[in-house]
Amino acid sequence: MARKDVPAIAGRRQLGATLARLRRQARRTLEEAAGHLDWPVEMADRVENGQAALRMAEARALLDLYAIADPLREEVLALVRQAGSGTWWLSYGDLVDPGFERQLILEDEARTIRVHQPNLVPGLLQTERYAWELMTTVTDQQPEAVRRRVDLRILRQRILGRPQAPRVDVVLDEAALRRPVGDAAVMREQYERLMRLSAAAGTRIAILPFPAGPSRASGHGFHIFSPRNGEPDVVQLELLDREYFTETAEEVGHYRAAFEHARARAMGVGDSRAFLAALAASAGTAGEGNGGERLPRTHPA
Repeated sequence: MARKDVPAIAGRRQLGATLARLRRQARRTLEEAAGHLDWPVEMADRVENGQAALRMAEARALLDLYAIADPLREEVLALVRQAGSGTWWLSYGDLVDPGFERQLILEDEARTIRVHQPNLVPGLLQTERYAWELMTTVTDQQPEAVRRRVDLRILRQRILGRPQAPRVDVVLDEAALRRPVGDAAVMREQYERLMRLSAAAGTRIAILPFPAGPSRASGHGFHIFSPRNGEPDVVQLELLDREYFTETAEEVGHYRAAFEHARARAMGVGDSRAFLAALAASAGTAGEGNGGERLPRTHPA
C-alpha cells in the first residue's frame, strides 16, 4: 500500500482517504471518530481530506475504534509513517496548534501565496535575527522556547527554495518597514533580505507607501493560498488570538479584490526595491558609531 516515492501532499491525501473508507466500513460517524480522540469534528474532517497531519498514537487509536487488525493495520501505519516523513514540523508538535498546522500545510501545497501585511514583515520573509527580536519582544517565554520558535519559522522558509516553489506575491505597507524590530543592524539585514528575495524569480514584493493613502485592505493582514491541485483558494486572516480560515467563494473574492486594490496602489517591483535599498542605507547610517541603536522615529512620539 505504501510507496516511498509518493510526495508528502499525496501521502497525506492517500492516508486520509484510507481512514475515511475504514471509518465508513466500520459504520462509524465522523463525530464518533472525533470524539474518540477528543478532537473537534472539523479536525477529523481535515485529516480525512489530507489537510492535517496525523500522529502515530492518534492513528492507532482510530484503528482500534475501527477494529482494524494486521496485516491491514500495519499497512495503514506504514502510510502514517510515510506521510509523517514529509511532515517536517512533527518534531515541533508542541508549538503547532491545529490552526498553525493548517497554515503549514497550505504553504506546503500552495502554487501561489498572496500576502498583505500592514504591520510587520511576513514570517516567510523574516531574517533569523528579526524573528528573534520580534518573538522576545511580544512573548515572555524562556530563550530556549524562543529559539525553537525561531528555528521553526526559518524552516518554513525552505519552501521558497525548493524545485516547485510557490509564487509569492506580497504587498507590504511602509509602516511595516518603518516599525523597528531590534536595532538598526537587524533592520538593515531585514531590508537587504527583502531586496534579495524581490530580485529572485518567483517572489514579488510591492511596497505600499504612505502617500498612496488607504486601500481596501488597509489595516488587515491576510494570506490567500492557491493550491497546486486546483482546489479553491483559502484565505487566512490574522486575528488577535488565533488564525481564521475561509474558503467560501464570496469571502475569498472579497479578499482577492482587496489585495488587488492594494497592489494597484503600491509601487512597482523596481521602485519597491529602490525604496528598500534607501531604507537599508539609512539603517546603516543610523547604526554607525552608536553601538547599533534602534532606528529613529519617523515622526514625533
